[in-house]
Amino acid sequence: MQMKKIALLSVLVWSVLAGSCYKDTAPNLTYSIDTVYNAYVPNNDTAVLPIPVKFLTGNASEPVWLTITGLPAHVTLRQDTITGIPNFTASFVLYANNATLGYYPVTLLSYSKTTGLRSYPVTLGVVSSTCASLLAGTYNASNACTSSNFAYTATVTQVGADSINISNLGGYGSLLITGAKLNCNTSTLTIPSQNIGNGITISGTGSFVSGKMVISYHAVSTPGGFDDNCTATLNLQ
Repeated sequence: MQMKKIALLSVLVWSVLAGSCYKDTAPNLTYSIDTVYNAYVPNNDTAVLPIPVKFLTGNASEPVWLTITGLPAHVTLRQDTITGIPNFTASFVLYANNATLGYYPVTLLSYSKTTGLRSYPVTLGVVSSTCASLLAGTYNASNACTSSNFAYTATVTQVGADSINISNLGGYGSLLITGAKLNCNTSTLTIPSQNIGNGITISGTGSFVSGKMVISYHAVSTPGGFDDNCTATLNLQ
């Protein structure tokens, strides 16, 4: 696939050079690309990767070609090469068909007559479209808080493709439930500010892998209770 795309780009380049109408006196084009360092595609689904190409100076009618090479097995582009005259956005559509989950180095290539070939490294993640199921279970947890350090047990249940409930987060009680929203692409979570019961309001952020979470949160108990900042580490039993 990579050789095919490079060959396709070469054909386009030579066809442009052979049929070029640019005058020698035309000012050289300069342009910039908003570099995308990380991109994600859900397995067995599609994702759009927009690449903005911005005109800077020079020939305002000179086209720029873009393609992506080095895609992992079973990941394809709907359109191999996208051409436009800056300013424009090249919206590549990626499709993963039973690809192996993981993170892969790929290369974004751009070409124009006066600037030649440029390359930009990108990390492409093939991710699960649902990650909440990876986290369900009972956890051994430990808290490092402003007030003290302590251990306890917490339980995680799936309530959606990217949402979980955590029972007893922070050791505040097995009947107190904290809701968290997961970002399956970046392996991060957000706890929006919420009253979990017994006058306790909690909010925070964290990260996760299968079977482990690390959550930093702020908890306040009113009236007249505690105001604490904690980092909770949860490991699946």
